[in-house]
Amino acid sequence: MPPGFLLVTADPGPLVPLAEFQDWYNNEHVPLRLNHLPSFLTGARFRAADGVPAPAPAWLAVYDIEDTATFAHESYTRLRANRSPREAALVKNLALLDRRTYALLADSGESDKATSYKVGRPTPVVLTQWMDEAPKDVGAWRGVQGWVRTRIYECIDNLKSGTGVESGPEAQRVPKYLAVHELLDLRAAEEEAFANAKGVEESRVWALYRAYPCVAQGNVEEGSVA
Repeated sequence: MPPGFLLVTADPGPLVPLAEFQDWYNNEHVPLRLNHLPSFLTGARFRAADGVPAPAPAWLAVYDIEDTATFAHESYTRLRANRSPREAALVKNLALLDRRTYALLADSGESDKATSYKVGRPTPVVLTQWMDEAPKDVGAWRGVQGWVRTRIYECIDNLKSGTGVESGPEAQRVPKYLAVHELLDLRAAEEEAFANAKGVEESRVWALYRAYPCVAQGNVEEGSVA
């Protein structure tokens, strides 16, 4: 199985206070995965950084997964099937929870400029570009000042839920491919090399909120709470 990637965008909306949303994410949702599942190699959250105010959704969570088989494994699926009462009530009231799972197609490789989503020197900015055709050259952005790394993914599953999500299959449609560009600063996201990328349906810019320790990195004790 290829390496997997989990990307979740979320927006609390008017029914969930931001402080409650953050407390749930930091102290319940993320630890249940990163403190217990060795297949979750990294985990980080970003906040929207494209515009003032930035458009919704306002929050992004990303996780490197050992392989795509994890998405069907009971150790992971039971976390959504058996939510805590608090999580079930909160998720029901979110304006958006957009969960997408991916398989890795191409990777420009790790860089000494940052540790990507690992604790240490996590990448400070990511640019996400959703498209219906995968870029053919994952290294096409190497010449961009401030560029760290690019990975290309193919979507294998997705689900949008929330009070702001319309009903019907069209509301669930997402582009097949995703490019995630890791950058050192926000200025790099404005370079023409990204603006001129072919077939891009949506681009978003995100600034690092927090990179989390995890069992897989050996910097948190297995089974511990946040």
